[in-house]
Amino acid sequence: MHSQLIGWRPAGMWVLALVLATGCTAVREDLTAAPKGRAPVGVTRRGTPSPAAQDLLLAQQFDMGLPGAGPPGFGCADDVSLIAQGRPPGRPLVWVSSRTNEREASGEVGLALGEEATLWLYGFPQSGPITVTVQAGGRTYTTSVKRVAELSSAPSPQEASLFNGQAMEVADLDDDDSAFEEEVAALRKDVLQSGSWTFLPPDPARTAIARSGRLSVRASSGNVRAVNEVPLRWDVGAVTADNWERSHRIAVYGYPVGTRVPIGLYRTEVGPDERTTAVLERNVGQVVMPSSRAAFFTVPQDVFRVVSATAGESRCLVVPNVADCVA
Repeated sequence: MHSQLIGWRPAGMWVLALVLATGCTAVREDLTAAPKGRAPVGVTRRGTPSPAAQDLLLAQQFDMGLPGAGPPGFGCADDVSLIAQGRPPGRPLVWVSSRTNEREASGEVGLALGEEATLWLYGFPQSGPITVTVQAGGRTYTTSVKRVAELSSAPSPQEASLFNGQAMEVADLDDDDSAFEEEVAALRKDVLQSGSWTFLPPDPARTAIARSGRLSVRASSGNVRAVNEVPLRWDVGAVTADNWERSHRIAVYGYPVGTRVPIGLYRTEVGPDERTTAVLERNVGQVVMPSSRAAFFTVPQDVFRVVSATAGESRCLVVPNVADCVA
């Protein structure tokens, strides 16, 4: 493998929408009636190195992304219009999606590992339980869906949502977009959404999903079932793991298998032009990307204290290709 310093992308998460964007194509679906000192190195499993694997380097200095440069919201006028195209009224659908800045350029739809995800349901009965199941690595994970008038602020969905057996709340679509055309206004009323969570399934499910490149999800209520094979997209980045204050862990995700990904401690400075510059203080460790495409790194105690003391304002952690702070 060779060393390379690759360009920095704008701030914010790369995210992608499954049917949440103009011009996207719906994912393949199958809808049927249901039948009855030296900083420690993260410990990761090696997969077969990808031809794209590299030894990445940390930039000595770079401009942080500008505020407001993040991805667009989960606007749903265009998605609902898309869902309505060529579909019999009331035909159910289930999908899980992330947002993306690149959706218009790529025309792709899907779900990004390590990014915020939302569960969506359409066309299910107003009453009666809804069950969502996910299949990965020969295992089936079942989640009970609970309809509520308004999503709870806490507890929020966790990284292992859809894989931990915990019930998930869904509520009517929370979207004030007035761009809905008359013919899809009624359709909009039948869309349910969950809260968002960081999509990081536990292993062995994460490895199975990464290798297959898609998430197999289905929902059922009564004698109706909706099935989707949601494609994955590989955005790169890092995010604090659940229970960050206790675990001191971050998840590094999306890089090609076998890539050595360093984690750097940066000092941030705001110049007279209000541009924020990040300057590398030191490399605090690295991970080697496993076949699951997500590696967890435990931040050294002294580094955690520095980052926590400044709340990420003047000191923060950064990974290559992401011009924004992890923590």
